[in-house]
Amino acid sequence: MRRRLDCAALEIVYLKRHLFILLLAVALAGPDVARAFGPANPPPGVDSFSGGPMALDLAHDRIFLCDSANNRVLVYDISAGTLGRAPLAIIGQPDAQSVAMNATGEPTPNGCGLAFPNGIAYDANRDGLWVSDFLNNRVLFFDTQVLKNFLPADFVIGQSGFGQCEMRCGSRGLAGPAGLALSADGNRLFVADSLNHRVLLFAVEKLVHLPAAVAVVGQEDFLSYEPGTSATALRAPSGVAVDGNSQLYVADTGNNRIVVFDGNAPLTDASAYAVFGQEDFNLAEAAGGAEGLRAPTNITLDEFDSWMFVTDAGNHRVVGYSGRSDDPLRAAAVLGQPDIESCEPQAAAAGLDAPVGAAYDLIEQKLWIAESGNARVGFYKLGGK
Repeated sequence: MRRRLDCAALEIVYLKRHLFILLLAVALAGPDVARAFGPANPPPGVDSFSGGPMALDLAHDRIFLCDSANNRVLVYDISAGTLGRAPLAIIGQPDAQSVAMNATGEPTPNGCGLAFPNGIAYDANRDGLWVSDFLNNRVLFFDTQVLKNFLPADFVIGQSGFGQCEMRCGSRGLAGPAGLALSADGNRLFVADSLNHRVLLFAVEKLVHLPAAVAVVGQEDFLSYEPGTSATALRAPSGVAVDGNSQLYVADTGNNRIVVFDGNAPLTDASAYAVFGQEDFNLAEAAGGAEGLRAPTNITLDEFDSWMFVTDAGNHRVVGYSGRSDDPLRAAAVLGQPDIESCEPQAAAAGLDAPVGAAYDLIEQKLWIAESGNARVGFYKLGGK
């Protein structure tokens, strides 16, 4: 039986803008971290697994796993603390054996198939799922109140219909959408529009086809799409997260960094106020150690205990930054490597190999990780509990 969250008993204390990160109270060392990964095998009930972003639905004990290269999203029950024996449903494919692009093997999209899903966000307000359909240049919304294989999408962002996949810019276009994040109230959706080198903000209080974005981050306007390296520019962003204080965290993958924007201020052409992984906003060096990053892809927050976790895919590790540290821009913890300086791919028994997805379970204090290199899903139990 999983512990249920007593919302009335929890007091989430948001730090001021200049402390900005809300991350975990215990140190991630020695006995305070328990590791629960199996061998290099795919999740139960499927023959292969490529890894990808993930999302949790703690109210219904479910986890949604992007299996990007297999063109599907796997849904598992986690009420027993681990993945169930088989998927509850497979979004994007008719059965566990099918992995074709768009479920047909054809480049023309439809309302049920997927082509390299590479971003995901659970919508608790609607009991629905947002999925970035990377190769189809669109974001889809699925009603997950009743799950089944090959679930049809209800709404589309980035295209005028389910049969289109045009790569576009502007306020209504997308090009290789990746990471997704919803605001705390569920009314704002952030989309890492990676090939347009920007993050778009959509108002989703009401669901409509082909909505126009209301703000753009990383470009000066909706028509610009050039990559850059500065406080106002992005290069192939692939992950986003937003905290309860409306601070926007972007995994700026091509610039080997995480940048943070104040979502309480106008976001279009905004300047980031914090950078992780680089000495300043004008550098993009790929590096390791406590101060470097190499192609970070995903961000997940523990807002109660003040940690930010980043899948540092190119360094084959997950790094944690503590908002309670004297130096919050320096990694305070590393998972998947024997030490903070190591960065080689690890065998399944030893650590991580190309982690590409992460999600934090506040109730169980579990950090779920999806690996591409070891083709598996597992978790770290944090806090020694």
